[in-house]
Amino acid sequence: MRIVALDFETANASLASACALGITIYDDGEIVDNFEWYFKPHSRYNFFTNTPIHGIEKKDVEDEEEFVFYFPELQGILEDSVIIAHNAPFDISVLNALCDLYGLDHFKNLYLDTVKIARRVYPELYNHRLNTVSEYLGIELNHHNGKSDSFACLMILIKAMAAYDTYELEDFLQVTGLKMKRNL
Repeated sequence: MRIVALDFETANASLASACALGITIYDDGEIVDNFEWYFKPHSRYNFFTNTPIHGIEKKDVEDEEEFVFYFPELQGILEDSVIIAHNAPFDISVLNALCDLYGLDHFKNLYLDTVKIARRVYPELYNHRLNTVSEYLGIELNHHNGKSDSFACLMILIKAMAAYDTYELEDFLQVTGLKMKRNL
C-alpha cells in the first residue's frame, strides 16, 4: 500500500494561504521520495504572519507558481494512496481549502492522523506534538520545514508499526483499533 505523508505550511491563519508542502512517499516498504514544494499564495491570501513559525517569507515564494500549478502532479502522487499527516484534520483542511479556492475537485483519499497514532502507541508522552514525538523516537526533525515534518510523520507511523511488530497498515490498524477517515 502506498502511503503519502503531507505537511503544509501556511502564510497566515487562512487555510487557503499555503506557501509550502512537504511530501514523503512510502511504497512497497520503503521511502521512495521526500521533497518540498514552495508556492506563492493566491493574491487574496498573500500576506505573511506565520513567518516566525516556519521562517518562510513573502520574498521566498514571490517567484514561485501558485498551488494550482502543482495540482496535476499531486493528483498523480496521491492516486491510490493513503494520506498521513501529523494533525491530519489541519492538513486535509488546507488541501480542501486550496481545492475550493481554485475550483478543483477534492481528493477522496483515506487518511490517518499520526497524532492519534502517537497517543495510542505512546500514551506516556506529556504531549503528542510532532517535535515531542520525534525527539522521543529519535527522529531528526527541522520542525516547521515541510520536507522534514512529512518525513518525521512517516517515521512515526513506521516506528509505531514496528512497536506492534507489524508492517502492514491494515494489520496495524486492526491491532490498535485505529481507523482511517475518508476526505470528502
